[in-house]
Amino acid sequence: MNGGQIGNVDLVKQLNSAAVYRLIDQQGPISRIQVADVSQLAPASVTKITRQLLERGLIKEVAQQASTGGRRAISLTTAVEPFHSVAVRLGRDYISFSLYDLGGKELAFSHKELYYTNQNELSEGLIVELREFLKEHSPKIEQLIAIGVTLPGLVNPTTGVVEYVPNTDIDKLELADLVKQHFKVECFVGNDVRGLALAEHYFGASRDCQDSILVSVHRGTGAGIIVNGQVFLGHNRNVGEIGHIQIDPLGEQCQCGNFGCLETVASNPSIVKRVRTLIDQGYESTLALKEHITIEDVCSHALNGDELAKQSLVRVATN
Repeated sequence: MNGGQIGNVDLVKQLNSAAVYRLIDQQGPISRIQVADVSQLAPASVTKITRQLLERGLIKEVAQQASTGGRRAISLTTAVEPFHSVAVRLGRDYISFSLYDLGGKELAFSHKELYYTNQNELSEGLIVELREFLKEHSPKIEQLIAIGVTLPGLVNPTTGVVEYVPNTDIDKLELADLVKQHFKVECFVGNDVRGLALAEHYFGASRDCQDSILVSVHRGTGAGIIVNGQVFLGHNRNVGEIGHIQIDPLGEQCQCGNFGCLETVASNPSIVKRVRTLIDQGYESTLALKEHITIEDVCSHALNGDELAKQSLVRVATN
């Protein structure tokens, strides 16, 4: 019981420190008095927390605010420049890296092809390419504090264990621990579409919206669901895998092995494939002049009035 009480006290301290840091990050420059007022924490607690954050270099004191009488208050703001993180996105045939400071400013980006069909190819490819990216941009990195990895498939975001990736033999890959061992820094692993939904919730179109759904149509089809400000995972962490809902029992075979999955209609390769098939059958389109058609071509030609391109996208939307 005592151990539980100590644990709860430590958790409360962490939550209070996080709340103070977030306030300073979002509303800074801000005084300690204002932080106490907005957070409803005792001024003594705010003073202690900000002292610890200052000692760790996470915040800094800046120019004094205008006085309203009495001693002038010192403003606080976050110190984002010294701290860096790397975001890794593993696609089905590529890997991309972004280097950020703590303020979310992108400092470097790299995109490479990466093909993998098994656990070793994915793991080794990730480690080799990540090491090369860090080496190339080492002059820009002062303190690397975290690495985040998103990829298609089922992931336990708490443990960082990858449970399944389409078209591979991956089963219970402890990817977070593997990256942490190689680079000696904390690593977080999650599903790519759930990550997109969370990013939109924090920084994008659904910011400050507590309940939202993001639908991603790329090389596959998926959805990320936010409920009460948290990613909704479900028991098997497969909520949102809408790409493999069967919409046509007599449809084309999906890469998962079933027939007529939504992904066979609503995905970039499927859209491009259908456009090319219709052109070969004799349908008129400005895209017929292109030897290699991309999804960007389909979208741009649709915006410019090409009826085939337009209707191909409408068909996907209505499914």
